[in-house]
Amino acid sequence: MTLHIVGAGLSGLSCALAAADAGLPVVLYEAAGHAGGRCRSWLEPKLDRLIDNGTHMVVGGNKTVFAFLRRIGSTDRLAPCPATFPMLDLKNGRRWSATPLRLLPSLLSASWRLRQHEGKTVGECLSGVGHYADFWDPLTLAIMNTPTQQTSATVFRRVLARTLWRGQAASRPFLARHGLSNTFVEPALKASSEAGISVHLHHSLRHLQWDGQKISGLVFDGLQVPVGKTDSVVLALPWAVARSHLPDLPIFPDSPIVNAHFRLSVPPSQRAPESFLGLLNATGQWLFLRDDVVSVTVSAAAHLVERSVDELAAVLWSDVSKAMGLKDFPAASRIIKEKRATIFHSPAMEDLRPRPQIAANLFLAGDWTATGLPCTIEGALWSGQEAARQVVSRQ
Repeated sequence: MTLHIVGAGLSGLSCALAAADAGLPVVLYEAAGHAGGRCRSWLEPKLDRLIDNGTHMVVGGNKTVFAFLRRIGSTDRLAPCPATFPMLDLKNGRRWSATPLRLLPSLLSASWRLRQHEGKTVGECLSGVGHYADFWDPLTLAIMNTPTQQTSATVFRRVLARTLWRGQAASRPFLARHGLSNTFVEPALKASSEAGISVHLHHSLRHLQWDGQKISGLVFDGLQVPVGKTDSVVLALPWAVARSHLPDLPIFPDSPIVNAHFRLSVPPSQRAPESFLGLLNATGQWLFLRDDVVSVTVSAAAHLVERSVDELAAVLWSDVSKAMGLKDFPAASRIIKEKRATIFHSPAMEDLRPRPQIAANLFLAGDWTATGLPCTIEGALWSGQEAARQVVSRQ
């Protein structure tokens, strides 16, 4: 029995390693010339620096993330931050730090309200809770990439049950020391090679061949791969790509993310000390520092994606300069718009997310599937492992 996995993003890599560890022969196909999907790094010519497609923070309670990193031997490539979320209001200059202890009354109130209002939105549940405007609203946007008044309270509650509600250790933030590829992708490819997984880049899936209710073949550019009677296939693809091959899959509204990367012209000693900072009353929402590059993330950015890159750079640099007290212009900038960053996490959309098995020998993986979690690194990795578990159960 061979497992054919199409897509070498985090869900595909996670699925491949889990299946190989269970004793299955695995072949992994990827359309691009690199693995990692939306979780990757590259040397950006405009900045002459290594950047990530977006800044992804994980926390101590992301058990699937840390199990995956242990498997690929790269746990030490995450840098721990203090278990606090520093916040700055650009309107009045107020700074404060959100910690599990300081937020305890609000956390208890949020726990009760979210448990009482299944199927509602986070805004409906938490609008009267303490620190709603200066913590819960920006936190919801960052985690769910959906406006707070429209995002699923059920899914958000599951995240809190794994993180903030478990205390300081589960809430501690971690950032990739040297980029996402160095932390997640390169060691995963090395572990895959050591596990005997065959990885084929530049293989774009063009067609699924069917024999009744089973997949009988995969057609790539210039290559046709037969799928044996005991073989299985996992499509670890973005939802829109998966739907191009499976038109019965639901259509999900997308929620964009805009990221800005600025190479600073001031010496590091003159910069703010935080590795990250939440911004209130600003266009930018979260600011991240790594060496001499400051990155700004704007989630649920449908209101920004049609604006020009020059306009976005000016607006977001204004936030950075105010937050960090900088007068000089950046040495260089790069704006990245991800129009299909994640699905829209409304209660109605959560009911449509498909489960892994959709045909006798065909399975799905991806952060958009029915993980019960938002579209995050944790959700992507979990989806791949769950697809592998279900494939193995067929044996």
